[in-house]
Amino acid sequence: MVDDLEILSELPNGVLVLDLLTASATHSEVGKLNLWISGELSEWLKREVLKDNIDMSMLNCVTLSVAIDTDKVKTHKKKVVMFHFDCRTEIVTDSKKYVGCLNEVSRWHTRLRT
Repeated sequence: MVDDLEILSELPNGVLVLDLLTASATHSEVGKLNLWISGELSEWLKREVLKDNIDMSMLNCVTLSVAIDTDKVKTHKKKVVMFHFDCRTEIVTDSKKYVGCLNEVSRWHTRLRT
């Protein structure tokens, strides 16, 4: 996860979309990314679906969209970054769409490279 934050520290503000069915990540400003969290969340989804006896083929789309803003708190970004996350999850089946939101999640990240 720390490596993911280091990667995100280098990027402009934007929206990160994690596709939990394909374990892929795409940033609105830079395109596809290789992030650890993509695979981790995809594996978590598979465990939860199995645990709850849900047919995975019923899921058309499962995404986590994260609006990332690193400018809400001014820092010396070469040393520390304050991430502000606004998260939206969508699960789509043939018959229904489920949406969840979590706003104003913040996380400090001390840079590995200075």
